[in-house]
Amino acid sequence: MEASYPGMKVLLANNLMMAYNQAEAAQPVFAFVEDGFTKLPEFEMMLALFSALDTRWVAVMDSAGATPARTSSPLLNVGAGIFELTKTDTPQQFSQYFDMMVKAPRREQAGPRGMGGGAAAPVKDFKKIILIGSSTGGVEALRSVLVGFPAQCPPTMIVQHTGKNFGQGLVSLLDRICAAKVVQAEDNTKLEVGHVYIAAGQRRHMGMTQRKPMRTRMKEGPPISGHVPSVDALFTSAVPYGSDVVAAILTGMGQDGARGLLELRKAGAATFAQDEKSSVVYGMPRVAWETGAAEKQVSLARMAGALLQAAKS
Repeated sequence: MEASYPGMKVLLANNLMMAYNQAEAAQPVFAFVEDGFTKLPEFEMMLALFSALDTRWVAVMDSAGATPARTSSPLLNVGAGIFELTKTDTPQQFSQYFDMMVKAPRREQAGPRGMGGGAAAPVKDFKKIILIGSSTGGVEALRSVLVGFPAQCPPTMIVQHTGKNFGQGLVSLLDRICAAKVVQAEDNTKLEVGHVYIAAGQRRHMGMTQRKPMRTRMKEGPPISGHVPSVDALFTSAVPYGSDVVAAILTGMGQDGARGLLELRKAGAATFAQDEKSSVVYGMPRVAWETGAAEKQVSLARMAGALLQAAKS
């Protein structure tokens, strides 16, 4: 590749963490990805970063007869990576594919902050806090929701299931594209307007203190609903605030969050679940809907608006 394209710089990475860090720093125009990497749960983070950077990519198969990961992964059926190369293809084939993808029309580049947040709503308009839980497919779903939040959004707390080494990467990725300030959840932090607090890849559950002013509470403990951090742990900690809460469950496997969402609804919270059509995995939202925990099902495209509107009432 370097010989064919004078001035090109090629970076090599032998694990996803290295690849993620290199991509975040160098912002490459293209990535060749060994198909085995795309089978890892953490590849969801790479997909989100590639999308944020508008980095084109292609999976490279061991052989022409190999079964691509996308046949068994719903994540890989949305977006790039539909066409594959193989390790037996010629350098000319790699170069031809590179040329084709890099020269394809690119989306308009937006600014580093405020990408879609629109005009900031007055602080006084928001009267509630927002809680969100997500798992498989959640990284892209969170991107979609949070870019619709204004800079002065309601205090927002999020639990996302992800690999232990990718929590800070998720925070940096979302902070890069959101008008609001996105930070990693820490213990005893006062909840502020314009801030999004994310618990991901940590060995502590995130909750809320039981007295005002509302603060985060990070607590070690065994898995709840199979996870640390747990969406159920976050939701149940907010039950005492009931009517001051808006909560949503986005795409994901399992049922983490459904029980806590039901408790929140009974306490007077406004509760939502992502609909089946827009979910990568309709697991957590399905349980929340079928158990009556979510009062409304909302498409991903409408979720930000629904949460913000509910936070005003």
